[in-house]
Amino acid sequence: MLPSPILVVEDEFIIADNLQDILESNGWGPVLLAVSVEEALAHLAAHTPRLVLLDIMLAGPRSGIELGTLLRTHYHLPFIYITSHADKQTLQQAVATQPHGYILKPFQEEEILAVLDQVLATTAPPPAPAASLPDIVSQSAAIQDVLAALQLVAPHPHTVLITGETGTGKELFARALHAQSGRPGPLVTVNCAALPSQLIESELFGHEKGAFTGAVERRVGKFELADGGTLFLDEVGELPLELQAKLLRVLQEKEFERVGGRRVLRANVRVLAATNRVLEDEVQAGRFRQDLYYRLNVFPLPLPPLRHRPDDIEPLAELFLRRAAAQLRKPLTGFSAAMREAMRRHPWPGNVRELQHVVERAALLATTPLITDLRLEPTAAPAVPEAVFTPRTLEDAERELIRATLQHCNGRIRGAGGAAEYLRILPTTLDARIRKLGIQKEFTTGRKS
Repeated sequence: MLPSPILVVEDEFIIADNLQDILESNGWGPVLLAVSVEEALAHLAAHTPRLVLLDIMLAGPRSGIELGTLLRTHYHLPFIYITSHADKQTLQQAVATQPHGYILKPFQEEEILAVLDQVLATTAPPPAPAASLPDIVSQSAAIQDVLAALQLVAPHPHTVLITGETGTGKELFARALHAQSGRPGPLVTVNCAALPSQLIESELFGHEKGAFTGAVERRVGKFELADGGTLFLDEVGELPLELQAKLLRVLQEKEFERVGGRRVLRANVRVLAATNRVLEDEVQAGRFRQDLYYRLNVFPLPLPPLRHRPDDIEPLAELFLRRAAAQLRKPLTGFSAAMREAMRRHPWPGNVRELQHVVERAALLATTPLITDLRLEPTAAPAVPEAVFTPRTLEDAERELIRATLQHCNGRIRGAGGAAEYLRILPTTLDARIRKLGIQKEFTTGRKS
């Protein structure tokens, strides 16, 4: 199963939100938030966190030190104090509760991660066997197949390529893969599309002081940070060609150098990659190295779009509504029948991410416990002028439909956005119909199957 949560007890919203972002973006999620001792105790009644980050100076009737005492004597849980200032007596009381560490405000991301690595390395229990993935909500057969494949490959070091349209949840499945792997190191994420090409090499491999203008100190790269754990290369299809060669070397030789450095470094890293591009097409177009594609695609994990898994729409919407209600502290209970029907009929081109944003917006605007307006964008087909009827055979109509679909898909049959998906038939069936109807010659040049 996914790891037990980390509980953050902090009454300053900005600090709590920053901690949650740091922890979850570095693979230490899920994270629960509480603003008081009472709210923390409510979480502890429902969950057993693996670690508690606890502000000493909580603005409530009960102090962080009181909760620290309970964590040590009653719950037997490791905890770390967060503090910016405290008098001598308060510090003595804090030390007496025997915390596992301290984080001083203002803090840096590297400091947080270093303390967590040290504490969890000495307190974490052995990983539990794979059973379920509670953070991944699904009732569809398509996602159940994905989960079965995920649990099969997770304990092994194979590179996994997660593919799917934007918004299908590729990062969520990467986190689940890491959690199921049992690897002791962290999950480190790199968004290859979010960085300028000239900075990606430094981000991945680090750099030495003076390696380039602005390199005023040595920087450790993501491969080093992920040592013993997992490196997730999100949007790997956006990597420039010159970086692809260097990534290939790391995957093959398990070694690299920092930018401007001469010393060969090694890191025990399991690599996961994700893309919304069809990498076979990118290889054919010369934008992605074929040898790197084969190295990444050792175990493919394709995620279906939300429109192909309608059984998951309502469970996901209810999950997002519960989360929004807790964050906004609103008594939101569900969706009206009309809204449930609207969700089922909507095509969700933005997939799960679009659904999440729609529900969060509706929760923010809601004035009653029942959501009665999702403000979905209309999806009506564009108006088409009335055409003069021309008799034709069924075969001619089929030929015209397939030809138009292939033209729209640039001749590509397979994969996300391919003609077979648009026509909702198997690629092999479409291949046979193309040959029978005699239109394959029109798409021979540059055809991507």
